[in-house]
Amino acid sequence: MKTLLNLLRSISAVVIGYLVMGALITLAQEVWFGGVGFYKSSLTVLMVAGFFTFLSAVAGGLVAVLIAKSHGKIHTLVMCLLVVVETITLTVTGGTTDPLWFDLLASGSLIIGIMLGAFLHERLRTNLDNRVLTTSAN
Repeated sequence: MKTLLNLLRSISAVVIGYLVMGALITLAQEVWFGGVGFYKSSLTVLMVAGFFTFLSAVAGGLVAVLIAKSHGKIHTLVMCLLVVVETITLTVTGGTTDPLWFDLLASGSLIIGIMLGAFLHERLRTNLDNRVLTTSAN
């Protein structure tokens, strides 16, 4: 039973983390800027939307790790693999009209953001654990 719960937690971590990332990206790119694309957006919009897209990936990675509770990096690696699969699919099927280098840069920033979310969780947890140990020792 415990193994099944761990499996469900792992699947939920990846799915919910990816959904959070997707929802935040949609908010930033579609709602706030009315759709972002290399050929239709100004440089300023591309930079601001890109920044918020990156932060969306950080949030998605962080959510996945928080849900997973253990082995968080594995869950974020699965999310990164999903980004790669999605990018390849969109590129091959013509689902994007942006230049290839632009799509690769965008997916690369998502991958870095997802991994940064996992790193931040690990760093924050380590700092909190050290504070608890320091406080309890005094």
